[in-house]
Amino acid sequence: ARAQNLLYAGYPLARSRACPDDPEARSYPFRFNHFRKTDGYANSPLDGLWLRAPYLHNGSVPNLRALLEPAERRPKVFWIGYDVYDWNDVGFVTRGPAAEAQGWRYDTAALGNGNQGHEYGTATLTPDEKDALIEYLKTF
Repeated sequence: ARAQNLLYAGYPLARSRACPDDPEARSYPFRFNHFRKTDGYANSPLDGLWLRAPYLHNGSVPNLRALLEPAERRPKVFWIGYDVYDWNDVGFVTRGPAAEAQGWRYDTAALGNGNQGHEYGTATLTPDEKDALIEYLKTF
């Protein structure tokens, strides 16, 4: 039952109002009374986003540079699990013999692995503008 009293971030729920006599509820230093149900996706904070590849909720885009491309130009197959970082594309190396040997194959054609959508005006950016945006995102 205790596990059911945790938020998705792992913090205990504030039970002080519902259970004022519960010493366990009073022992937590944080009281989360401002959360509300949104029936939506709880997004991660942006800090450190440069180290969170692969991207999208299902990990279907291997790096930030690919995320700035239209879906039809994003990689269709790549390997994940190789821990060498690609600072240019802002993600882990996902192609080549070492990535294939140490990682596992991710195919965006498989059910649930699609990488379409999430094109919010980036298709009109020039290559220089995309480079500038990537450099900015590296600072988060």
